[in-house]
Amino acid sequence: MKHIGVDIGGSHITAAQVDLNAGKVISSTVVRAKVYPHGSAEGILGTWAKTITEACGEEIDCQLGIAMPGPFDYLTGICLMKNVNKYEALYGLNIKQELSERLGIDAQNIVFRNDSEAFLAGEMRFGAGKGLARGIGITLGTGLGTSIYQNDEAQDMALGINYPMLEGVAEDYISTRWFVETYRLKAQSSIEGVKQLVQLYPTDVIARELFEDFGQNLSSFIQGFIKQFEPEVIIIGGNIAQASEKFFPTIIQQLSGYNPTIQLRKAILNEEASLLGALSHK
Repeated sequence: MKHIGVDIGGSHITAAQVDLNAGKVISSTVVRAKVYPHGSAEGILGTWAKTITEACGEEIDCQLGIAMPGPFDYLTGICLMKNVNKYEALYGLNIKQELSERLGIDAQNIVFRNDSEAFLAGEMRFGAGKGLARGIGITLGTGLGTSIYQNDEAQDMALGINYPMLEGVAEDYISTRWFVETYRLKAQSSIEGVKQLVQLYPTDVIARELFEDFGQNLSSFIQGFIKQFEPEVIIIGGNIAQASEKFFPTIIQQLSGYNPTIQLRKAILNEEASLLGALSHK
């Protein structure tokens, strides 16, 4: 039986065959597609099914592990996304059953996992945290994902939207949205995202200030919960992590002050971590 890892994001899907024994994604089988998150249920599910089918190849005897954002009932496969600006058309649908029927795969061979959990499980077992027992995963992008790895298992912490910070929650100050809104207020000019800010960094004082402030925000957030979990490593992933050299020094300096034994590492598998982690439950 083939093992197919699937990573579903807010506007994309990636699927590929994985070798869990080797901890590898079979690169020749990787299939990616864009998904319109505000489309019809049929349109979204059709794109998902087509992508997974292409990754499976001619043999449909597959086991699927799907990394899925929340809110979602990961055990039953029922979508609970409502008022989160994506996949509203799927609310209340049993995605496990829908995919089972479209793909011709037994529903018991389809498992779902929170996307933050899948990312950290993949990185701890096969990537940046390999060989370590306790880790925290932080994914930086449109939102803020958080998860903890201990006792050989990853668990979503959902701190991005539940952890109080300044005048809101952590995600308000540690996300692409924070960069875009803060730059607009300070520079009276707009940017599309962090990639553009990196390009401005050498000549734009405000861009440099924002990365320094971002590092301070993330440091404060980390300091607030590492005492409780006592991780050996903190693994940072997501799109913003591609600019890690702009804010890692601030975090490392702060970490050295309150727990110098904790290692800060950039994710090395990224999307492949989610594809592997989606299937690597105990």
